[in-house]
Amino acid sequence: MYNKNMNYKVLARKYRPQTFKDLVGQETLVKTFKNAFNQGRLAHSFLLTGIRGVGKTTTARIIAKAFNCEGNANSNPTFEICNNCKPCISITNGNCLDVLEVDAASKTGVDNIREIIDNVIYAPNEARYKIYIIDEVHMLSTQAFNALLKTLEEPPNSSKFIFATTEIRKIPATIISRCQRFDLKRIDLDEQVKHLKNIASLENISIDEQSLHQISLSSEGSLRDALSILDQSAALMKNEIVFDKLKNMLGLNNYENYYELLDLSLKSRAKEACNLYDDFINNSIPPTQIINSLTNICSKVARFLIDNSVFEEENTYKQQLSDISKHGMTQVIRTWQILIKGLEEIKNSNNEIDSGLMIIVKICYASRIPLPKEIINSLNSKISKSNNEDKAENLEQENKKTNKHKNLTENFIELEQEIKTSTSEGLPKINLEPEKLKTVDEMLNLLIKAKEALLHAQLINNVIIHDYKYGEIELELSNNAETNLIQKLKTFLKKITGTNWQIKETVKKNNEKTIVEKNKILESEENSRVLEEPNVKEILDHFPDSKIEKIENNSEIKSS
Repeated sequence: MYNKNMNYKVLARKYRPQTFKDLVGQETLVKTFKNAFNQGRLAHSFLLTGIRGVGKTTTARIIAKAFNCEGNANSNPTFEICNNCKPCISITNGNCLDVLEVDAASKTGVDNIREIIDNVIYAPNEARYKIYIIDEVHMLSTQAFNALLKTLEEPPNSSKFIFATTEIRKIPATIISRCQRFDLKRIDLDEQVKHLKNIASLENISIDEQSLHQISLSSEGSLRDALSILDQSAALMKNEIVFDKLKNMLGLNNYENYYELLDLSLKSRAKEACNLYDDFINNSIPPTQIINSLTNICSKVARFLIDNSVFEEENTYKQQLSDISKHGMTQVIRTWQILIKGLEEIKNSNNEIDSGLMIIVKICYASRIPLPKEIINSLNSKISKSNNEDKAENLEQENKKTNKHKNLTENFIELEQEIKTSTSEGLPKINLEPEKLKTVDEMLNLLIKAKEALLHAQLINNVIIHDYKYGEIELELSNNAETNLIQKLKTFLKKITGTNWQIKETVKKNNEKTIVEKNKILESEENSRVLEEPNVKEILDHFPDSKIEKIENNSEIKSS
């Protein structure tokens, strides 16, 4: 049955901006065009880029009207559009002969562009300028872009080009450089709320602040999307919009379950997480939507960890954000990477549901993997413990063999105790006699006992020590050595001994080796010597496919 509602115009079209002043959230663009029209500094081509629904095509039409407006006794292009003259009305209605709108998504070929190029040389029929608006320009083929280049560089004075795109990265640099570019930003949350509130008032729609806020959040900065949601919710609720019904319409009634799914996954509670994932699937929620929702939550948690004051006004899920943030930034970033990679895996998979499930399982088990910091701390602890045990064993063996170095051993044990009891302010200054650090090995042992593992590793791997005596070292650095290694060593020795050590860097001397390289050579020579032993040869002959994995010295084994 026909009635007046059959002619209803959706809010996004009904309240479409018709002048620069009507544009929402694009102050920089508006100010630039105002100054350009007032000063007569008007480019011949413009490139408008931004996400969907921020006003690219609308702005293009407003620019077209500004170039051709004849109202208010305007004989030149004007920023103050009248919207009453013939060119303005015809452009608003979309039937101006001199304003040609081309959808590049459907007309991508070079032939379509050649039609424009062939017609651009002709004068306008009725307007001041011929305006060519090419929407989704990034969809044009490479040949089409190339065909545009010459015309775009030197167009006729009576023609202007306006391009609109959501994918600026797909447009050749040669095109961008020939245009005046404007990046239309996402509409700010507060501006959207204010604009929606004004339109709701004009349309006699009752809506609370929480609903306005949720609509603005759901639109993700797109004003057209926000107006579409407002339109739909007004139709559903007969102009009485309430938050609970709005949540249900937007599919947000169980949104807290996404937070629970992420929290369970990060706690490695795989069974519960998989059951909750199955519930989503049974409710016809696509795997891509589940994963996208989790990525959205991850980004919110990361922002919460950086500055939780951002969410002061968003109280709906603040407690959930706080709970998940306890897992730490490193876990959140790791989970984000798994989710982003997982989206690609879902797209390339023949079974999206199973792929989505495996992403959840991956997060569950990845959260059990220790963080890099924990691994380093654990390794340092084990290295320290192992070194202490080795030193104790070596000292015991030395005591059994000889008392030659008895005094030196006692001094090092005393030094170790002093290092262990040092305060957090740094290593203590201990005045050692020269004989207490008379060899390189003794200095390296000191580094181990002082838990300077990194400095110790640098010295044995990246340094060749040519000459060493107490207070003086002559050494050579490899290309992999740290730039400040010498300074670090000086600082360490100064703190320990109270003496300013002279450490001199020299050039190569006779291709000497680092400590690690020397040890490898000795180990290789020892292995070769063992392989020449008659008993070993005989064993290898009996077992031709066998090989020696490791050679150890054991003083307790005696020949019979």
